[in-house]
Amino acid sequence: MRKELLELLKLRGYNTEAEVAEYLSPKPQKTYDPFLLHNMREGVDLVMSAMDNDEMICIYGDYDADGITATSIMLEVLSHFTKNLSYYIPSRFDEGYGLNKEAIRKIHEAGADLIITVDCGSVSYDEVEYAKELGLKIIVTDHHKAEGQIADCILINPNQPDCTYPFKGLAGCAVAFKFAQALVKELGGESSIYNDTLDLVTLGTVGDLVPLIDENRTLVKYGLKYINAGKRANLKKYIEAMGMVLGNVTASELAFKIVPPINAAGRIRDARLGVRLFRARADEVDSIIARLKEYNDVRKDLQSKVFQMAEAIIEESEEEPIICIYIQDAHEGVTGIAAGRLKEKYKKPAIIMTDSEDGLYKGTARSVPGLDLHKLLSSAEAYFERFGGHKMACGFSILPENVQAMKNAIGDELQKMMMDDPDIAKERIVWDLEIPISGLDLSILDELKAFEPCGKENEEPLFYIEGRVEKLFAIGKEGKFRRFNLADSKDRQVSCISFLDSKEAQSIRDNSFVRVIGKIQENIWNGQRYLQMVCNHIELK
Repeated sequence: MRKELLELLKLRGYNTEAEVAEYLSPKPQKTYDPFLLHNMREGVDLVMSAMDNDEMICIYGDYDADGITATSIMLEVLSHFTKNLSYYIPSRFDEGYGLNKEAIRKIHEAGADLIITVDCGSVSYDEVEYAKELGLKIIVTDHHKAEGQIADCILINPNQPDCTYPFKGLAGCAVAFKFAQALVKELGGESSIYNDTLDLVTLGTVGDLVPLIDENRTLVKYGLKYINAGKRANLKKYIEAMGMVLGNVTASELAFKIVPPINAAGRIRDARLGVRLFRARADEVDSIIARLKEYNDVRKDLQSKVFQMAEAIIEESEEEPIICIYIQDAHEGVTGIAAGRLKEKYKKPAIIMTDSEDGLYKGTARSVPGLDLHKLLSSAEAYFERFGGHKMACGFSILPENVQAMKNAIGDELQKMMMDDPDIAKERIVWDLEIPISGLDLSILDELKAFEPCGKENEEPLFYIEGRVEKLFAIGKEGKFRRFNLADSKDRQVSCISFLDSKEAQSIRDNSFVRVIGKIQENIWNGQRYLQMVCNHIELK
């Protein structure tokens, strides 16, 4: 590996030979004993007791890819030991995130004795108490930050106050996997029972945008091998139906091409379709895939409409450090994605509010790196009916009459933050390495593969190059995007492609001198292998 890339590993915290070797290894070893998770022993004992007594176990999930895969993992592993299984995933629209009492009542009436939550439930104190009043036993497995009034039950969550698990970045599906791992070990089962779910762990982990470092990197590396080997027939068929070829599928491709239709089921109609994809008979798979594609197309259309309405509102408003807008009757299943796109286009945090059936406004927010969105919005927590999230993304419900007070509170808090860092709410333009065009050859593609799997906190390296634009032409719907070559003074060239919506990206012309920041990726065309830069930022020199 060239010394510049080794230096980049050092900048990312891999300083010793052992750390670099573990990072680069195709068979990483960084993983931890599942019993290091607080309450794991109690959770395993309760499940074993339930199975010994032929009790009905219900897996209670969440409606995103993390919750769907976590639910599927628990169902698959437990099915090796008991047939008394069911699952429940709440509706995003009618029930919202997490445990709710009406769902618990239905689960009880259906004959369940034990509920195991995945990817939710840490702060569902009242709901857990209600379950106990009905005589239900409950285990909560989760990864979200547990603070405030924590559920009074067996709680397995690396981010709860009493947990000393060495790695805090597990997704909900990975916590479910560790629970399954512990259970199988205690029951004397084969390791293949839980290892065969590593493909699902990988989908949920990359889909939930948790850090791809430490144990997550180990889980995803092995999971990608399972996926690319096509070991799960239904997933293989789904990936191929989405136009991908197994063998070299990356984490980034899963995140952008495979996860969104699974998420779309929960955003548009029914998240249970994602669970069915992984558990369906062979003759059912085609129809499930067709519905996932249909929901994803609907999601794209709704998302585009919400984004366009948001743009129109922003263009007519005074410029503020944070975008905070209300869109009447926007589809709440896509407002989060639209907020993310606004953040990317305007390079600042974005909040979108819309109507919900209970008379409240439902808000979703996305942040830029550097600004702790959860901390900022916590300054207005008194005005929210419901509120939760993390540094980069939050959600809330609020009475319409409290919106202005909420805006004032976060405005005041932001001003305090900006006293220490005036640019805290601005998207920072950063890159990893400056490289001459002459240094961009096919060999660097092979070296960059060692950085996989890439994702949050282990992003694909960003490169900075300069040059003269040549062979520029418009591509894509309505010609919004650009493909061009960038040439140096000796006419050495690199192919570039831009999907940017910024004014500078739209204004480049042949012979323009530009600075480009982007990712170096492989492009195969007519059987030939090419190197191309996918632009994250373009500016005129």
